[in-house]
Formats: sequence, structure tokens, C-alpha cells
Amino acid sequence: MKKILLSSLLAFGIFAHAQIDVNATAGTETATYTTLKGAFDAINAGTHQGVITLSITASTTETASAVLNAATTYSSVTIKPTVTATITGAIASNPLVKILGSNVVIDGSTTAGGATKDLTFSNTSTTGPSVLFMGAPTAAAPLTNVTVKNAVFVNGSAGTTNFILANGSTAAGYFNNVTVQNNTFQNGFNGIFVLAGTTAGNGNNLLVTENTVSAMVQNGILLSGVGGTSTVSNNVINNVNPNSGSTSASASASLGISISAGTNNASVFGNKITVKNTATSGFAYVNAININTNASNVLTKVYDNTISEVSGYLTYVNSAGIYLGSASTNVNIYSNKISGIKNTNAQSIQGIVLGSSATAANVLVYNNVISDVLATAAGNAFGIYAYSGAGYKVYNNTVNLATGNGETGLSSAMMVNSTVTAANALDLRNNIFVNTKPSGATVGIYSLAPSTVFGSIDYNDYYAGAANGYIGGAIRNTVSEIQTGFGGNVNSLVVLPVFVSATDMRPKSDANQALDNKGISLPEVTTDIAGVSRSATPDMGAYEFTYNTLATTDIRKNTLAIYPNPFGDVLHISDLKGIKTISVSDVSGRTVKSLSPAAELNLAGLNTGLYFVNIQMEDGSVKTFKAIKK
Repeated sequence: MKKILLSSLLAFGIFAHAQIDVNATAGTETATYTTLKGAFDAINAGTHQGVITLSITASTTETASAVLNAATTYSSVTIKPTVTATITGAIASNPLVKILGSNVVIDGSTTAGGATKDLTFSNTSTTGPSVLFMGAPTAAAPLTNVTVKNAVFVNGSAGTTNFILANGSTAAGYFNNVTVQNNTFQNGFNGIFVLAGTTAGNGNNLLVTENTVSAMVQNGILLSGVGGTSTVSNNVINNVNPNSGSTSASASASLGISISAGTNNASVFGNKITVKNTATSGFAYVNAININTNASNVLTKVYDNTISEVSGYLTYVNSAGIYLGSASTNVNIYSNKISGIKNTNAQSIQGIVLGSSATAANVLVYNNVISDVLATAAGNAFGIYAYSGAGYKVYNNTVNLATGNGETGLSSAMMVNSTVTAANALDLRNNIFVNTKPSGATVGIYSLAPSTVFGSIDYNDYYAGAANGYIGGAIRNTVSEIQTGFGGNVNSLVVLPVFVSATDMRPKSDANQALDNKGISLPEVTTDIAGVSRSATPDMGAYEFTYNTLATTDIRKNTLAIYPNPFGDVLHISDLKGIKTISVSDVSGRTVKSLSPAAELNLAGLNTGLYFVNIQMEDGSVKTFKAIKK
């Protein structure tokens, strides 16, 4: 009896200390291991085969990198916790975990289909650590069908990269159909670092979405060489770098999202970005979104991003909320909100920089709102800065430089540098360029280039404290003077807009009569920043609006619209006048929501997919809109 009891206790002791439960459909079907590395080693050896699930039942301490090799003995591997747990280890000069095989899912939520972050990967070494490496070294056998979601990744050093998708190491690699979703990445030189080989289509269907990236020195998220379709969406990036550029542990640049050379067809949208350097000397530049594609780019779209701070003691001229550089071509930058841009050094700072070296960049910039751009001392502050290149269409942007920092230098809502030299390089229409800063040389539009660089310049509103316009060494204040200096501008205005508030750049509906319906219809701009349809005679700036006198509220445009689209949990209705009921139906026609008229519709309970929003009017008509739940 004692012998049996002793055997039972021994068995209980073994299982009590097992942290990884393995279940497989072939080979040895069940087993337990004390480390993730032990489970991976067994899979690599072919002990477990087929469809494999690794259940994390307790925290583990790894003494070496846990490496899952590419193998033909398993068809898929899923790693998922059953309790809140941490995979930790002090792995010097190597990653904590390395995934080299395809058809792998790391799901850090303890519940099926859940989004809680219950699994943490932490490399506590301070000597060259990383947390997760993935990828394949050859184009013939790329890493495919890999998902990393609902997990936390903590790096032990600010001098190395947290997560790398490349070749399984730090060189360019090959992969397709990779999703990185709803994770938290803390600490590192780079957060999510994607480095693809320059094979056509490599990196196709890359999705980096809904992640939180914080405390990265150089790049929050970087995509380089990704030749296929890629999406960087709805991430929160909060990079605060305390180091100056002169220290070995830091970079010369700090970037929220970087779309680098060879990335061919990227969509960057819905991200919320703060990038801040707190050093007092020696740092080069900071960009919330940095675009350096190349002439082969199919189309990169940067839209609906909110940039709330870009700041630091910056020495390089091209620090900005959004920076377009290199030989970038075929880029659309639209419907972004950019504010909190500040250089604490007496150098330039900008909302958007157009700095491509291409002579036919084919860049469309529209419906952006730029405000709160601050220089220091004799530094310069510009809303939109055309720095070099040609082939820019700048339409329907609202730039409002109203806040000051005691600047004594030049500020301009629109700035054109002397290095823009090509004839017809710029097409500027339907913009609001306002500069009411309380100090310094305040200008609406300032050009060091000749008037020949403007292929079309008209239907803009210029208003500034010191000079509404400046070109050819002379101030141009009246519309006729602006026409003489810049050319065009037959339909441009000099009017001070009245905005809803210092932080809300929508024109007030009971003011701005002089600006109502003063734009021109442009085929590239069919809606405003909020998704409201542009009228046949649109407004200047990023927002459509309707001027309403206090006594006459029935003279309105038909601006009924829903936004944003795609939407998250809340869908907005632009105009409630005349609405009786609202219902939402799915693609089968089944009504899934019935709602009373409201400016904000809470649709958090709907699954991701396509829906129809049916708005019944009091006159009996029904307006139906397609809407996509993200």
C-alpha cells in the first residue's frame, strides 16, 4: 500500500510541475513539458505530429531560445494559455522564442475567440536580447499562415529589437499571410520590425493591427521590402525616447511608423501615434509616419491616422507629423489629423513634408487637418512643406497655425522651398491656409520657388497676421497681389475662418458665410474627412459645412452620411434632421439592430463584416448605406 501511494505521489509531483501540455493528432498524442523549448524540441524531433496544440498551464523559465523548426511532420501548431502565464528567460544575444515553421498560431487569450492578453513573453537579459523572431531564409519555402495575437512582449534592453519578422534572424527573409494582432510590445530599439527580401510579392497579406507599441527608441513599426499587400492599422504607438542622438544606445531618428524602401502596396490607417524625444541635445529628427518607398511602389495609402504629438530637441530640417522622402511615388495621404508638433530646438518643424526626389511623384494630399505646430526661438514652423520633387496634388486641407511658443522665426501654413524647381510641380486647390500665431513672421503661403512651379493654384483661402502670401521677395496681401505673385488664384479668398474651437477645425455653421460653397469639385475628393459627401460646389478645407443663419435653418445641403467607414464600435450620423428610425441589417437582410435617431450609434455588439444602415425619413423615403464593421 505504501509503494502504491509513493508512486501516486511521484506521478502527482511530475504533473504538478508541468507547464506545457501537448496534444497531437499523430505520433505521441499527449505529453507534458516544463518549458516551451522542451515542447518545441519534441515537435522538431517528430515525437508529436499532425495538428498540435500546446496549452500553457503555468509560467515557464526558459534557459535557451525555444526554436520551432520548419517540419513536414506537423500540419499546424497552436500555442494558447489556459491561465495567466509568463514565458520568461534571460537569453543573451538571442530571442526568447523563434518560429521558423508555417501554420503556427500564438494566441495569448485564455478564452476561445477572446481578446484578453493573458500570455506574456519576457526576455529579461540586458545583453542583446530579443523576444520573438520569425521568418524563412529562402523564397522557395517562405513562412506562411502565421498569427501572433493577444500576447504581451517585453524586452530587457532598449538597444535591441523586440519582435522581428524576417529570415528567422536579422537578415531579410520570406513570408506570406502573417497577422500580428492585438499584442502589446514594450521596450526595445525597434518594436515590430519587418524585413522582407526584395522578391516580387514577398510579404503578401501582412496585417499588423490593433497592437500597442511603447517605449521604442527608433521604430515603433517598420516595414521594409514588403512587396505584397500590407496593412498597418488601428495600432497605438507611444514612443518616448529619453536618449540624445550622440549616445550609443539611441538612434538619430525616432519614428512611429516607417514604410521603407521596397514596400510596394501598403495601407496605413486608423493608427494613434505619439513620438517624443526628451533629450536636450543631439537628436536628429522625429516623424510620426515616415514614408520612404520607391519608384516601383504600386500605391501606398496613409489615411485616418491621429497624430497627437511629435516633439523633441531636433536638429534635422525634416522632422514632421508625416514625412514623405526618398524617391517615393504613388502615395495618397488623406484624412489625417495632425497636431502637437513641436521642436524645442531653434530649427524647423512641420505638419507634413513633401520631400520626394521624384520628378513625377504622383502624390495626392487631401482632407488633412493640421494644427498646433510650434517652433522655438528663431525656428521655423510650417503646416505643409513642399521641400523637393514634383507631381504633388494638395487638395482640401485645413491648416490652422494659431498657437504660439514665443517664436521669432518664420511660420507659414503652406511653404514651398527653393529646391522645388520643376514647372507645374504643385497643384494647390480648395485649401484653407490660416496662420494667426501671436508672434514671429506669420504667413499664409510662402514660396521661395518661382510661380512657374504652380501648375494650378486656385480656390484657396489664405489668411495670416503678417502676410497672407509671400513670393518673389515681396509680401502679397490682397487677392490681386496674390494673383500677381503666384499666378492663378482667380477664385481664391482672404478670409479668416471661424472654427468650432481651438482643437476642432470644423467651420462653425452659423458663421463662415464668405467661405460657404467656394471650392471647386475635384474628382479625387468625393467626401470630406468625416466621410460626408462633397457637394457639387464643395467647400474649401477638410470639412464640408453648411452656413445657417440663426433665423433660417432649413436652407441646408443634403449632407446626410455615416462615418467613419469602416467603423469600430461607434457609427456617426452626420445630420438627424427628418430621420424617423434607423435599422441595421446584415448581408442576408436580417435586421440586427433597431435604433432611435442619434448622432452616435453604439454597434459594439456586431461582429466584423458588411452591414446595411437603413435610415427611414419622416417623409417616408428610406436611405440605405453600406457600412463595414472592423
